[in-house]
Parts: sequence; structure tokens; C-alpha cells
Amino acid sequence: MQSFSKRLTKLRKERDLTQAECAKLNHLQRSTYAGYEIEDKTPSFETLCLLANFFGVTTDYLLGISNVRTHNDAVFINNSNNFVERYEKLPNELKPLVLSSFDAFYSLLSHDMMQKNQERLKLYAELFSLIEKKRANIRTSIEGNTGSDPLFISTLMTEQTTFKNEVSGVLDRLMQTDLGNAAQKPSHALTKKSAM
Repeated sequence: MQSFSKRLTKLRKERDLTQAECAKLNHLQRSTYAGYEIEDKTPSFETLCLLANFFGVTTDYLLGISNVRTHNDAVFINNSNNFVERYEKLPNELKPLVLSSFDAFYSLLSHDMMQKNQERLKLYAELFSLIEKKRANIRTSIEGNTGSDPLFISTLMTEQTTFKNEVSGVLDRLMQTDLGNAAQKPSHALTKKSAM
């Protein structure tokens, strides 16, 4: 693990800042900030938090205690570990269903992760979040209603229709993104012709 001073120096250089610029942006004296980088000075807890927030990292990362840079990274790692634990506790007959769902999810994201396609990844995040939230709302509504009240059924069907329309809207935007990306690629015929 890197020490606090090395992590601090690395983060500053990633931002392409001088020590003086970094000190000014964090309302510190240049000499104080320089002391942190040469292990001459130790920041207060408040300053440590300020620097971690400025660089968008956890205090544990900045101190060299952990290699997990952000809180989101920590959540992702914890969720991944929890998923594996829950999967291992499943009855064997349910495991293929979970694997199939996970494989489909991974396949959707994998290509765009490798291509670093921010637009499509944002749309997938919106789609999955929409499905998770709307399905939870519908499930909660059903669980909270004990009868077959026609008004409740009508309200539920309206909520379901709205949900389907919102999902369709995101899927349409995904297709538009795919069509836009396809239009930007040169066709094989044009490539061959220009090579001649």
C-alpha cells in the first residue's frame, strides 16, 4: 500500500496541479500542503476529509489503508460479495435461473464497457433502475392491498402501463443510439473503394 504522502502526490499529479494550485484550491498554505507530500506534516481530520472530498476518494484510500478509491467502488465490491454469498446459499434448482439472468445482464454491459460507450451505459443504468424501482412500487402496492377492489385494479393497470411506456422509451433511445453508431461507421464498400 502507498503512504498518505505518495497517494496525495499521485492524486495531485492526476489532476495536473502544482502544489501551490492544490493548496490554494483547498484553502491551505503552500508550505503546509507541501509538508503533507514530503511526510513532514500530518493533516488534521478535517483537512484529511477536505482533501479526500476534493480528490473524490475515500479517506481510507488517501491514507493508504485501502486500494478502493471511491465510496461507489466500495459499494460495488460489497454488493458483488453479497451477491456471491446469496448465490451460494440458493438451492441448486434456482442457481441456473440466477446464472442465466446474470449472464444476460453481463452480456448487455460487457461490450459497451469495453468500448467505453458512456451513452449506452447511461441508458442501461436508467433502464435497470427504472425496472427495479417501478417493479418494487407495483409489488408494494399489491402486497399492501388485500381485496380485489376494482379501483385498485384500475390504478394498478395504469401504473403498469406507465411503467411499460417508460421502459419502451428507454429501449427506443437505445435503438437510436445503435442506429447513430452504425451510421458513423464506414461501410465495407466505401472502405474498399477508397483503398483502390
